[in-house]
Amino acid sequence: MKKTLLLLVMLLAVILLFSCNDDATTTDPASSSNAGDSTGSSVNDTEDDIPDDAVTEKTDDYTAVINEEEWVSDGIDYSQLKFIGTGADVKSDIDKTYVGNAITYYLVDSEGNSESVSGISIRQLPVVGARVEEDEAAKKVDVYVTEIDIRVLSEFTSLTARAGSYVMFDFTTNIPVNFYVTVAPSADSTAGEYTQGGITTTGSNGKHTGIAKCTIPYRSGSTFYINICIDNSSSGYPICASVPVKITDAKYVSDYSLWFQGDWELIKDEEYRQNLVDLFYNVYPRLYARFGTGTEPKAITFMADKNYDGVAYCAGTTVCVSTTYANANPKDLGFFSHEITHSVQQYGSKLVYGGDAWWTENMANYGGFRYFHWGYSTKFVQIYTASDKSLQDWGYQAYGNNKWFFAYMDAKYPTTLDDNGDKVLGLIDSIDKLIKNNNTGAAYDDDPYKAGTPFNNVVKEITGFETMEQLRLHYVDELNKGTWAFVGFRDYADNFLTEGLDGIPDPTYPMYEAVTPGNKTGTILETPVTDGTNIANDATIAEFSGEIGREVATNIVDGNLDTMWRSSSAAHDDYKYQLTGVQHEIVIDLGSSKSFNTYTMVNAGSKGAAAQNPSSWEILVSDDGKSWTSVDYQVDQKVDIASVNVGDQSARYVMIRLYKSTQSSSDIVRLYEFMLFDN
Repeated sequence: MKKTLLLLVMLLAVILLFSCNDDATTTDPASSSNAGDSTGSSVNDTEDDIPDDAVTEKTDDYTAVINEEEWVSDGIDYSQLKFIGTGADVKSDIDKTYVGNAITYYLVDSEGNSESVSGISIRQLPVVGARVEEDEAAKKVDVYVTEIDIRVLSEFTSLTARAGSYVMFDFTTNIPVNFYVTVAPSADSTAGEYTQGGITTTGSNGKHTGIAKCTIPYRSGSTFYINICIDNSSSGYPICASVPVKITDAKYVSDYSLWFQGDWELIKDEEYRQNLVDLFYNVYPRLYARFGTGTEPKAITFMADKNYDGVAYCAGTTVCVSTTYANANPKDLGFFSHEITHSVQQYGSKLVYGGDAWWTENMANYGGFRYFHWGYSTKFVQIYTASDKSLQDWGYQAYGNNKWFFAYMDAKYPTTLDDNGDKVLGLIDSIDKLIKNNNTGAAYDDDPYKAGTPFNNVVKEITGFETMEQLRLHYVDELNKGTWAFVGFRDYADNFLTEGLDGIPDPTYPMYEAVTPGNKTGTILETPVTDGTNIANDATIAEFSGEIGREVATNIVDGNLDTMWRSSSAAHDDYKYQLTGVQHEIVIDLGSSKSFNTYTMVNAGSKGAAAQNPSSWEILVSDDGKSWTSVDYQVDQKVDIASVNVGDQSARYVMIRLYKSTQSSSDIVRLYEFMLFDN
């Protein structure tokens, strides 16, 4: 018995069948509305109901032979519909278990009828197609496939987890039956060797998105599996989709937890989430060790939101960023460190939040400045100069540029240990403790001008100044006289508070440490050398400080004098260069050790922009890329094309350090070509 069309829904969709002939060719769903069957009846054109992600292909490799000719006329017996994974072996007839990637097959004949799966004997179903033979008349069957989508959303961007840490994953499916999730040491496992609350999730008919979390208990080097299982109670065998996750050694083993939720798959920068992982596990434990009391939260959620049209916000223990903003500003992570400082502050109503709430917000600025920007890496260091007036007078605004002032307070009035090993709180820690211990029922006032308040009484007790404003004026005076300068936190007396913490390495403390140039200065040749065999042509760029757009670093070795490398400090991938007084740096790899005695730099003046010529630079050479020898150091130059004989050299690597990239205060480098000759 036949029916004109069967609309079959399993997983995401509804399947529509089309006309075909005995050749078992696959019909494109997009063009099937005008297709007729072999008897001339038209197929119902409801192709919009086909899942968007359905895959349809053809195969003649496998054959299913119908033993029972009767068709089901009153609908599909769902208990007989089975799931099979790619390449899975069929162990018996179709009403047995098929394990694999939880792919749904819709089998419909050329007339739009669905065949009953009952009593069909097969050898193996293909991934995306089958040909059904009834008697001697071959009839085509189109198979639409929709897979369960499993995405691992852990603190690691690949399908890798770290032993002793956490992994979070989500899944989205339209499976019209109940399903559940296990985490197990084997694929397709119905029960995990290790389970935790939130692992087992039951879905219902219609689209269902679930999130599961677990602790990784397995040893490093092993693999566990995230299994999404369909409860096929009729056969007693569940059908599972499995994602393997390899376990590596833990990078951070900590009492603190970071969860990722939301639309992180939309973030284009592959390093963005790993940078946030490093930020969290290096910053939050230190903030907690210094300012925490044990009652503050130890689990924080970072969320990406594709629908949020702002920049970022903090709600409780969740820090949210707009995916649009994150993609446009992949290096701007500082606000995460600002917000998690708030998570440790937990001031609530104990401090006045009227006006600009300057102390609360500025202390959060400082938390990020000290323990993120200057705590463990040079990649996100914030560079300021003492001449920047915003460092001296920010008007007690909530988000003023006050980071050096807080660094000054910690430098001059730090928390220390007395002879008995007991902590003696410094200025910032004393104010923080004052606020947290406020049990008066009324909020303290952080007015920096008002003497005699509990806030300014702490300032007076520790510093001798009547108010915070008097202390700030003294700080400005020291800046202007040069009696205090910020160079980093390596030598701060209170570092003991945030060192030796379990699970994270001690800070490396980036510092201002100026490079000392070499003492060799060659004479710039009157006639530039641009002809001959250029040894540097088509060399590899091993390292560079940054680049802008299409004016990439490789342009200086491409042999084209019309292309240039252009970069500014804002384009730096790592701010370590500015800490050394070097504006830009680039390393050229010649591939093997080469002999040369002359280099040529083609500057912007060759194109009529003499003001953009570099005025101070250094050339260094190396055999291993680690130990460097200076062969030329130039100062106060204006030349358009600089050719210098540096004597006989043999090296694989050549470094260009630009101390002053232009004739003015601009830090933008414009270098058209760098050449090496052995003349």
